[in-house]
Amino acid sequence: MSANTVRKYVCELEDCQLISTENTTVTTKVGLKRNSNLLYTIRPIQLALDQFYEQQLAQMDTTAERQQVATAPALHSNSAHSEPV
Repeated sequence: MSANTVRKYVCELEDCQLISTENTTVTTKVGLKRNSNLLYTIRPIQLALDQFYEQQLAQMDTTAERQQVATAPALHSNSAHSEPV
């Protein structure tokens, strides 16, 4: 598996908040600091589920608002035609 593919899937897991990553450093014998491997931490599944449900509810609220905005002009045009002048 290529490095880009692994990076892509690690980023997806981080976005879903299933894992968290931390950069680590090592100090060489000469005293230079170098980047090391990522430290992966598996997060509790309940936190990921709660975050997923919050996203779903926010998406439903946004969809409901869009539907209300879309139907509002139709209601106004119907009420304007039904009033006698």
